[in-house]
Amino acid sequence: MQSRHYPSRVLWRHQPAAAAAGAVGEVAVRGRLLYLSEGRGRIADESEEVDFVVKTQAEGIKAGDIVELYGVAVEGVIDVSQIRLLALGGAAWHQGDWARFHADGLWANMRVRSAVLDSVRDFFRDANFLAVETPTLARASAQEEHIQLFATEYQADKAQEPLYLAPSPELYMKRLLGVGFERIYQISRSYRNGELGPQHNPEFTLIEWYRAYASYEEIMADVENLVAHVVKSVLGQSSVVRAEREIGVQPPWERVRVRDAFARWAAVDLEACADAESLFRRARALGYGSARREDSWEDLYHKILLEKVEPELAKLGAVHLFDYPRQLAALAKLKEGDPAVAERTEAYLGGVELSNGYTELNDPAQQRARFAQSAQSGGAPADEAFLAAMERGIPPAGGVALGLDRLVMVVAGASCLDEVIAFPLGH
Repeated sequence: MQSRHYPSRVLWRHQPAAAAAGAVGEVAVRGRLLYLSEGRGRIADESEEVDFVVKTQAEGIKAGDIVELYGVAVEGVIDVSQIRLLALGGAAWHQGDWARFHADGLWANMRVRSAVLDSVRDFFRDANFLAVETPTLARASAQEEHIQLFATEYQADKAQEPLYLAPSPELYMKRLLGVGFERIYQISRSYRNGELGPQHNPEFTLIEWYRAYASYEEIMADVENLVAHVVKSVLGQSSVVRAEREIGVQPPWERVRVRDAFARWAAVDLEACADAESLFRRARALGYGSARREDSWEDLYHKILLEKVEPELAKLGAVHLFDYPRQLAALAKLKEGDPAVAERTEAYLGGVELSNGYTELNDPAQQRARFAQSAQSGGAPADEAFLAAMERGIPPAGGVALGLDRLVMVVAGASCLDEVIAFPLGH
């Protein structure tokens, strides 16, 4: 039997509160009852809030309930003749999700997020990219050592097969390059374990795209053009505000080589510090107290990057950091004529790392060797289906993953991802 507090149907044809406030004549509004006392109240729906007066209040209705009311609009106030209870709101309705979405600005940021998504899709459609979808359950991953995976298993009868939540759609998308798709993009849910903070959530959204027969040069231009398009579409301008500073996003952005950044801002010669021991000694000589002898070369690199380099990149506004040491090649090609450097690039906007892109490695022998080296540190097995696709031939390409959540955060002027994700971990 249906409870009288939770009827299965609404009665009257609805008008948004924003329209009802300016209407003349009969109106009906549904939404959350924000206030009700001595015959005066206020109701809120998705569009706006509107005041009303009611002479005969339905029994038991109180602030926080979800109601439907019917009456006549007079000078922006609804003179209510009938009011119905649709759902009880509870004594703490103004706490929890309601407070977080409305008091903390998340309500408005969800609209910014939607506008950013629309703009991203428009950009790639106009650039003749094909939208694709690939699995988020994978048998293997790209085996990057610093990425922790979420592991699960598929169960059929008594057999069990290990599976992983994909940290990115990269390997599947490269397999699509191998069957002839040349310009593809995806807006993908991705997962990385152990990553939680102001700019990290274990479940997040990536925009990832690939251009066959391109390099990281074209990818850097893509990132600039995409961000400029989104900012113009959503904000109607060519800049964003980060830490009370206006930052222009029109191309071209400044470009800084990694080795130059470390030499200039951290007094570290990365070519002379190509192993963990030499980089550790240099870091300690410069007073980096966070450096530990047990740290790997990559650990030390990232500590110096975080402490000395990234604060300076933030001052530059919109910038690409590029030409990474070969130790950080991941799935990137080494630079022809300079094998100590990988054709990798990361874009920063107001100190926020937005993207990570490569001239993609398509040599199956090199890729297998890199996977084998990563496997020594444990983790998921090599993706044999991906390696087999490489052996059948994947064209040279440029590719990049850009954090949608971080892009929304910058466009919305938010300080952390919790302000632009509806339900981050813990909510």
